[in-house]
Amino acid sequence: MTRSRMRAVAVACATLLSLGLTGAAQAAPQASGTEPVTTYEKGHVVECTAQLERYDTVYVSLYSNSAHGNHTQVVISSAESEYAGAAQPEKLFSHGAIRTVVPISPVDGRVESASSAVVHGRYAPVGEPTPYNDEMYDAGYRIVTTGTHQDISTRLTIKAFGERAPLQCDNALAYDLRITKTPVV
Repeated sequence: MTRSRMRAVAVACATLLSLGLTGAAQAAPQASGTEPVTTYEKGHVVECTAQLERYDTVYVSLYSNSAHGNHTQVVISSAESEYAGAAQPEKLFSHGAIRTVVPISPVDGRVESASSAVVHGRYAPVGEPTPYNDEMYDAGYRIVTTGTHQDISTRLTIKAFGERAPLQCDNALAYDLRITKTPVV
């Protein structure tokens, strides 16, 4: 995985967390005064696509974070309709296995019975962890991130609307990071 791709994934994760998708993210320790706050975060990021017979595009995002919890998102689109859903499963990545059920419903507000998408399969580390270092400024903080990223291979499928398809996962990595937020005075 290239450095720019790793940075894009890290920025996407930071964006998800900054949007306050969980109470845990909102309750994360905040720096007071000029003292830095350091957190240690381990987890996984997997982004996949597929095509079901009756639908043009399937997008799946799986994200786990030891400090902020698990998040899943599924979007299924065709020319006629779009379905989406999100969940925060207690377990997502566990000893090489992934399994999650995401409730999905029409995004255009149609009254239609909701359905579920099931994502399941296996994952495994590939190669050695690579060092990761980044520094950015956001919302009055200097944020320094150090640690490692490691590519992971996946064999995942999605089942929705009575169809099953293999997922192609181009972005898939595990991370182990130390994040220090220092207020910019």
